[in-house]
Amino acid sequence: MSTPATTSSPNRRVRLRLLVSVVLVFLALVGGLLVYLYAQTRQSPIQLGAPSGELAFTSNQNGDWDVYLLDTAGQQTRLTAEGEEQDYFASWSFEGDMINFLTNRAGEMGPGQVGPEATGLRTLSIAEAITSLFFEGRLDWDPAWTPADENGEVRVLWASLRDLNLELYTRIGGSEEVQRLTSGGARDWFPAWSPDGTRLLFASDRDGNENIYVINADGSGLTALTDDPMDDIYPVWSLDGQTILFVSERQRELKDGFLDLYVMNADGSDQHLLAEGEVFRGDPTFTADGAQVAFMSNEEGDWNLYLVDADEMTDPDAPSLRRLTESDRDELFPAWRPVPEDNSGE
Repeated sequence: MSTPATTSSPNRRVRLRLLVSVVLVFLALVGGLLVYLYAQTRQSPIQLGAPSGELAFTSNQNGDWDVYLLDTAGQQTRLTAEGEEQDYFASWSFEGDMINFLTNRAGEMGPGQVGPEATGLRTLSIAEAITSLFFEGRLDWDPAWTPADENGEVRVLWASLRDLNLELYTRIGGSEEVQRLTSGGARDWFPAWSPDGTRLLFASDRDGNENIYVINADGSGLTALTDDPMDDIYPVWSLDGQTILFVSERQRELKDGFLDLYVMNADGSDQHLLAEGEVFRGDPTFTADGAQVAFMSNEEGDWNLYLVDADEMTDPDAPSLRRLTESDRDELFPAWRPVPEDNSGE
């Protein structure tokens, strides 16, 4: 009776050692992963250089809504050409090599990604999007610049996952000092500077669903401008800072191809669907040097993109004013392609 016991004891010890080895390897992998993720969140945002001259935007030139790229020669490329899905709101990675957008390709609105050469188109779940951004090192998105101040300094604003939640951050020009503007665990995104760089708009689900908020440039004075039970997103300022345009699902949904534009006063009053014939000149999108601004306007009937010198942007007859798009459909929400400082001289 002693022989089986003698035989089984070494087998148990072997199995135990194997189990311990597997557990140790697993813990080492988890530990390494946590160290990697922590290191990713501690990295300084990429320094951005001179403007690229390329703009991503949203357009319905082909019937459905898609993301397009306008290059420096004036050529337009449809980046999300597969199928008849609805794709909205291009936002760039700091590297300038990937565009995030919202899409209904999964049936409901969710994240999609595509490269500026119309390659790598993919639809992601929220979890997949977060995971891919961490492992690809793309935590910082959607940079937006202010006009240069009296000292020639420009502030940059962006959304980031560096604190394991989508929050808003800012810094002065090439400074390494980053200031976190929002907190609380909500999804804060689609930020937009006021034309004078003193305030910023953003969308957030901090009260349950997406609404529009405004805060001062130092993160103080958080104020909700909308509180509708349906989602309000993607707010932008008029060029004079007096009016705000935003996208709302109060009547129809984005996933069904309806891009309903609402406007309100800068204090949140008089919220209404943009009326036929009501003109809006806005979404000032400054170049990284603060010298020029791209914007959108329906002043000529359909929506088009324009470019003007920053110090002339409120003048409808500015000598520097130039129309960038020529189709008879709508082009909206321009976003400059960022250039990492190390590549800006190439």
